[in-house]
Amino acid sequence: MSQYTCSGRTFNAKEDLKALGLRWDGQKKCWAGELEDDKLDNLKELAMKYNFNVSKNGVMVYGDEK
Repeated sequence: MSQYTCSGRTFNAKEDLKALGLRWDGQKKCWAGELEDDKLDNLKELAMKYNFNVSKNGVMVYGDEK
């Protein structure tokens, strides 16, 4: 399992991110949690649909930080 964070326009994906097991981190203003690496495809699909960034262990794996 790896630590993932999702930042940016995540509001509309809130329920989906919860279902994947991520939790809102109010201090960092992002969704965070440990995920099995096989769930990364699901997370990337959500990021593409809702246009937010995904980082794994602090390194961006999907998105476009602006």
